[in-house]
Parts: sequence; structure tokens; C-alpha cells
Amino acid sequence: MKTTKIVSIILFSISMFSSCKSEIRSRKPANFAGKSDVYKVLYYASLAGSSHNSQPWKVVVTGNRLIRLYADTTRELPVVDPARRELYISLGAFIENLTLSAGNLGYASNVKINDDDKSSMLVAEIHLKKAIPRGFDLSLIERRMTLRIPFNKNPIIETDVNQIISSYPQNVRYYSATSVEGRFIAEKAMSAYNQQAYNNVAQAELAKWMRFSNKDVKEKKDGLTTAGMQITGMAGFFVRNYYKPVDSKKVSFIKAGIDKTKKQILVCGGWIVIIASNNSVKEWVNLGRIYQNVHLTCTKLNIGFQPMNQIVEEDKFKNEVTNHLGIKNELLFVARVGYIDRNPLPFSPRRPVEDFTQFVQ
Repeated sequence: MKTTKIVSIILFSISMFSSCKSEIRSRKPANFAGKSDVYKVLYYASLAGSSHNSQPWKVVVTGNRLIRLYADTTRELPVVDPARRELYISLGAFIENLTLSAGNLGYASNVKINDDDKSSMLVAEIHLKKAIPRGFDLSLIERRMTLRIPFNKNPIIETDVNQIISSYPQNVRYYSATSVEGRFIAEKAMSAYNQQAYNNVAQAELAKWMRFSNKDVKEKKDGLTTAGMQITGMAGFFVRNYYKPVDSKKVSFIKAGIDKTKKQILVCGGWIVIIASNNSVKEWVNLGRIYQNVHLTCTKLNIGFQPMNQIVEEDKFKNEVTNHLGIKNELLFVARVGYIDRNPLPFSPRRPVEDFTQFVQ
């Protein structure tokens, strides 16, 4: 009887496991059949990084070549990003992807950042003009992703560091994980994460962007998925099939996140810090372009990249890191980096171009 019961339990478990849909682990390849070049560049632009994968962009295309980019404030994060700093950084990343992909398709991009009227939420106007194609590798945009896994502990070699920061020597700094500065950043990154993790209001905001089930992923096409958070194996199976977004506020889930973050912070090659001359919207947008370019360079060099901006979001820790590093300007972005064995397929969902774009003739 005991043997029969055990076999029955195993068979039941297998049937339950197989009846649940497997995890959505990668984006579908783009289908450009019958699509214009503007549509294509907007698709690549939408693969930009954004906080909580909120994708806070709206676009109006007039004719064939004028693109107006707006901030979608329905997708803002008022708790962790009350000044909309990270929202505008995300929009800058969108612009950088757009200009790089446009260059590949044979267009020069004239980008004008809106400095005047902020009430309209118009961020930029981008005029595309036919030009000689530039040989940028679009697969870097497709493969770029945030990786929440342990990295190689070896420091980034000097030639690779130079590639990462050479275009932006005034804005980008690298600190190895074993340096005094790197250890200090790691300590403050952990403390800032802990503080935010136990903030009830921040928890509620985060829960709104959790997409645990495949149904939610397919319907919303945004937010944080189990694949995107690298919750894999049996843990990913149970979270995906039995958890609701509100469960992310449970102490057990929070503690698991803290334990995982600690492992990430302790296993990396170093830290990328990005600074700006001031705290203006224009500077945030430009910094977003820098961030996206740095992340794409890391992708090319097989360097894992994970933004850890809790340091910037929590003023106490931002001030401590700024003072310790001797930064005289604005600290706006912090990321953990390190070599990886391979770059997995991208898994954060994206809304189709039609969802965020209005085409006007």
C-alpha cells in the first residue's frame, strides 16, 4: 500500500507539473513584413531598459520622418522615482536605441530635447533624414538585458574598461569589486535594497508591476516576470503558477529577494557609476543615452549588467556614496557588472509598437 501510494503521489505531481504551462523565457522575433523603417526603429527603441520594465514611452509619428516622444506618466513610479528621474533616463535609453537602429537602416537622427514646455510631457522631437548606413550591430539591442545572476569575480580588464568609459570619461566610472570604493558601494547597495524591500509603500508599488503568471505576461507585455527576475527551476514553477502579485509583499518573498540580492552583490567583477553635471530633465535624458550605450558595450564584451539604483533612490545612501567617492556632480546611476559565461536570450516582454505609437499622416 505504501509503495502504491508513493507512486500515485509521484504520478499526480508529474501530471500537475506537466499540465501547468512552461515559463515564457524569451521574446518572439520581430515580424517586420510590410512594416516601414520608422516602425522598425521604434521596435528597436522599445527594447530599451526601464525601471520595473514600465516602458514609459508614447510616440506620435507625423508623415514618414518626424517622431515625437512623450513621457507616459500613467507608467511612472511615484514612490521610488518621485522626481521622474528614472522615467526620463528610460526615455533617453529609448532615444539611444532609436538613433542607433536608424543609423543601421540608413538614417541620420536629428534629436531635439524639449527644454521649454514640460506640461505637455513632450520629451524630444527626432527628425530622420536619409544618410549612409552605419554598421551598428542590431543584435546587441536585441540581446541587451538586465541579469540578476552571480557574475565572474574577476575584475574587468583594462582594455574592456576603456571601451566602456572612453566615450564618456566625464560621466562614467568603474570600480573593481575588490577596491575600497567597490566594497563600499556593495555595502551601501545591500543596505539600500534592504531599506526599500521593507518599505510598505514601495512594496505595494512593486507588486503592481509583478507579472508572475504567463497570462499576465501575455496580457500586459510589461513589468517583472519570473524569467526576468531569474526565478527559475521549481521556485519559478511555483511562483509562476501559484503566486499572485500581492504575494510579493510577504515576508518570505522579501527575505528570499534579500538573500538572492546579497549573493549577486558579493559575486561580481565591479561597479559602474554614472554621473551628470546637474539634475535637469535634459541631463537625465542624456544620461539615459549614456547608460544604454554603456549597457550595449557590456553586452558586446560579454559583461553582465544589473542596475542597482536603490542607492540613488534612497537619499541617505546616495549622499554617503557620493561623499565617499568624491563625486562633485550628481550621482544618477549605479550598476553591478561582471563577466558571464554566456548571454542568455532576452526575456523581458515588450509592448508592440502599435500599443505606444500613433501614426498621423
